[in-house]
Amino acid sequence: MNPSILDSNVAKEVLMIILNCNKDIADKIPDHVIRNLTDMAADSSLEVHLDKNKKLNEQNLSNESLDMFALLYYTFVAETKEKEEIYSKWSSNSE
Repeated sequence: MNPSILDSNVAKEVLMIILNCNKDIADKIPDHVIRNLTDMAADSSLEVHLDKNKKLNEQNLSNESLDMFALLYYTFVAETKEKEEIYSKWSSNSE
């Protein structure tokens, strides 16, 4: 992960999403990614509160954080069929 593309607030939000995910999902994110996010998030004073009863897109999270988590999910968690579905959605959104 290239630290220059994330600011500390985005890193903190993404880290909090991962830490609040189902363990099966969180365990698939490599340790070095978690460490990088933790290091970047250290400079953030942002308070991040997630409601486990709400979907991610219903939370008070930045679009950048949601996009970064989606990329991490796609890269490290999603199975082939799910990757195809995600890619299809991304493709239709870019048109």
